[in-house]
Amino acid sequence: MGFSLWNLFKAGLLLTNGAMILNRRRFLAKYGLDDVSNMNVDPSSRPLQVQVIGLLQAIQYLKVPVVVCNIITIIFELILGGT
Repeated sequence: MGFSLWNLFKAGLLLTNGAMILNRRRFLAKYGLDDVSNMNVDPSSRPLQVQVIGLLQAIQYLKVPVVVCNIITIIFELILGGT
C-alpha cells in the first residue's frame, strides 16, 4: 500500500466509518462522550472532551455522504483492482 491521495482517502473513510458505528447510548455513555449536558462538570474545564463529543455528533450527520463515498470506493476498487 503506497502513500497516495487515494489511500489517504480510504484511510479517512475507514476512520469515519468506525466513528459512525459507535452507538451513543451503549458505548459512548460509558465514557461520558454521549452528550455535553451529561458531563457532570463544567464543559469549559474539559475542552478536549467537548471537542470529541462535538466531532462524534457531527459525524452522525454525514451518514448519506459516507454511504455514497463507500459505494464510489467499492466501485473503483472493483474496476481498478484494489491493492
